[in-house]
Amino acid sequence: MIMPQTLASAAKPYPLHILLVDDDEFLLELMKETLLDLGATSVELARNGIEGLKLFNHANPKPNLIICDLCMPQLGGMELLSHLSRESCQAEVLIMSGHNLTPPKDQHWNLSNYSGPVLNLAEKLARIQGIKVRATFEKPITRVKVVDMLKTIGFDAKE
Repeated sequence: MIMPQTLASAAKPYPLHILLVDDDEFLLELMKETLLDLGATSVELARNGIEGLKLFNHANPKPNLIICDLCMPQLGGMELLSHLSRESCQAEVLIMSGHNLTPPKDQHWNLSNYSGPVLNLAEKLARIQGIKVRATFEKPITRVKVVDMLKTIGFDAKE
């Protein structure tokens, strides 16, 4: 007899190891719980790009999906993606932001003076650097958006 857990495991196309980078601790915990509930194998959390880069470099196995916010203290999403490009990152990448059309008033964030859709620009810049950006998502993030995120990389989330 096949156990329900075995069926759920069989539905997953591959082990999904996620690195989730965002400075919103509540969102990190909520997304981690949601991603694990949807069938992710592991989810590592980083509160900024510096932590994200350290986790990426020391991870075993390496994440095959990175979900990254753009606007973060110390090292933002674009800078993180630039570093990952230099590390020859092969992970799929999903970019998210709550500041797509209205950038924060923060002189330390490189895209704060850009007047167009920030997510489109970030996606193009990351792809130019060789990063495998699959999609971008605007915050707020809901369970439905998380399922959509996983679908964009071909992961059969157990809903």
